[in-house]
This record gives sequence, C-alpha cells and structure tokens, in this order.
Amino acid sequence: MNFKAFPKTQRGKASKNTSKKLPLPIRILRIILIAVASILVLSVLLVAFLRTTNYMHHKIELKDGINETTYLDINGQKQYVMMMGQDTTNPVIIYLHGGPAGPDTFITYSFTDYLTDEYTVIGWDQRGCGRTYYKNAKNDPDNDTATFEQALDDLDVLVSYACERFGKDKVIIMGHSYGTVLGSVYVRRHPDKVKAYIGIGQVVSIEDADIYSYKDAITKARAAGDDITELEKAYDEFCKDPGIPTLLSLRNLTSKYHPVTREADQFGLALFSPYVGIDDIRWFGKQMGDVNKFVALNHNIFDYIMTFNAYDDGTSYQMPVCIIQGEEDWVCPTDKASEYLDAIEAPYKKLYIIDKCGHDVHCAQPKEFCKDLKEFLDSSN
Repeated sequence: MNFKAFPKTQRGKASKNTSKKLPLPIRILRIILIAVASILVLSVLLVAFLRTTNYMHHKIELKDGINETTYLDINGQKQYVMMMGQDTTNPVIIYLHGGPAGPDTFITYSFTDYLTDEYTVIGWDQRGCGRTYYKNAKNDPDNDTATFEQALDDLDVLVSYACERFGKDKVIIMGHSYGTVLGSVYVRRHPDKVKAYIGIGQVVSIEDADIYSYKDAITKARAAGDDITELEKAYDEFCKDPGIPTLLSLRNLTSKYHPVTREADQFGLALFSPYVGIDDIRWFGKQMGDVNKFVALNHNIFDYIMTFNAYDDGTSYQMPVCIIQGEEDWVCPTDKASEYLDAIEAPYKKLYIIDKCGHDVHCAQPKEFCKDLKEFLDSSN
C-alpha cells in the first residue's frame, strides 16, 4: 500500500494548531470539572466501601442467629419484615415504626446492634408504606385497606408468626411515636401474647401535645421580645382545622424555641446502611414531597391519630410498661408522657429520660437507650 505524505509546510501547520494552548478560563474550568468528578467518584467508592463493610459486619455478627429480610403474607398482602439476632432462642422484640407511614427499618440497625446479643429484633414496614406499599401498590394503590383496625390485625398475625417461628409464648412490643399508639392499643387487647411494652416518644394526644408545645414556645418568644404574629396565626389555623398540614406549619415555628442538642444523623445512617433499598428511597421521596398528597394517601390512619387520646383508650396494662423519652422531645412532650405513666396501672412500670435528646432518642443515643431498655427488661422479669 502506498501512503501519501503531507508536504512539510502542511505538517508543520497541523502541529502548530494542535499544540495551541486553550484559553486560561477554559483550562481552569477543566481542572475544576476534573477535580469535582474525582471527588464524586471517590465519594461513591467510599460509600460503597463503608456500606459493604457494614454489611459484612452484620453478616459475621449474626451468622449463627438470624439476619433475614423477607416478605410475609399478612392478611392478603406481602409485607416487608427484617429479623436480626445472634441467637434465635433469645426473647423476641417487635419494633413498630412511627409516622404514621414513616418506616425506618433500613436504619434500625443503629440501635438494634446493641440488642441483638440478647434479643431477636423484628422490624416491619406496616401496611400502606415503605416497601410494603410498593409490593402491593397494584392491588391497593390508594391505601384503602390501610386503617388502624387493619394495622392491629396485621400486627396480631406478625406476633403469631414470631411466636411460632421462634418458639415463644409471648413477645415484647416496642413502639416509637405513632408506633406507641399501635403498640399500646394492641398490648391491652392481647395481653396473653405480650411479655412487656416499651414506648419511645409515647403519644398521649397529638392535639394536646402541640397545644402544650405552642404555649411553651409563645412564652419563650415573648420573653425574648420576638414578633409572635406568625406563631399566633399558625396556632389559630391549627385550632380551626386540626390536621397534619396545619400541625406541621405550627411545629415549624415552635421548633425554633425547642432546639435539640443531640439529634440522630438519619441521613448518614441511611447512606451507610447495609439494608437500604430503592423502595426505601422512593417512599422517603413521598414523605418529603407534597404533604397534602402524602396525607391523602394515608388519610385513614392520619384521621385516627389526630383524634387519639391514650386516656380514653384505657390505662390498665397487664404487663410491665416502660417509657423512654428524650429530655428535649417536644413532638411527644416528656412531661405529658410522664403524667400518663403515673396514671396507668401495670405490674411494673418505669420511666427513663435521656439527656439532651429529642423525639428520635433511640437513634440519637442508641447505646444509652439500649442500656436503659435492657435494665428495664431484666428488672421486670
């Protein structure tokens, strides 16, 4: 084959053109883009490494017990559960997430890591939310079956499953926030299946709690000489139309006067979770989206929770009761939870208050939380 060479002058021009330097701003931009891309790649690799490390840690720690995520057939739906423990002969704790419709199964490892040595812990995405919602969305897209009474029936099936699976007569019920409503009602209806009840951020009355929080906030605002016009307006709107949208608007203003010193890094816990999945992220997006659409999707349970009052539902428990509160919890005020515990009847009852924590005390200070929890369960036997 014959190759035709360029004339020397043409080759020289080509060489000169390709070696011409780019303008300084473009060169700087290229350097910045390369640096940003490098940081992003390194960040992704770091997250992947830490998540894998976290996964392997749990796999090794729980290898002789149970480390299972699955879907159980519960009253016509496949519902997502997570079961963790180092020894399946240990007592069983069923953890009920809050919200309503606020599943946090993918970050419960933050505190269950300190329980699995002595207990088998079961987490559950309740009907109508999280992974359970997406698994059943085609058959129940509007959450028509997601009611409080249905949640109680679903929980009863889960309790029976846990007792049969792990050879127990009774389980321990532990709820957080809305989970304390579901849990406290369930344990009084089925005392024969429950060994003990633990409430974290115990709900007594949502409406009363936020009025109590507002009165404290308005007192502090006046003492500070702040303009209280917006605060009073939000309170009036909440009183006229007590519901989730007006409640959240009021809380956004009262929270300024109720800062929390020790909060959980929920983003970090989710980012490095060995259990987080795409449906967890999708549901979180719904929670952070249009509040009216989110409430409409779960309106049956939201309607119930807004009218719930623990005193009206009953104050007699046939099992030991423990309430664990953050000192700075103004979502479910600690004073109100303490008053409720004083009013109830139980074979044994105990209140723990963890300093400088808010509503997510179990994730914010998991070691201290689990220490108190184990102490209570040991004392109540």
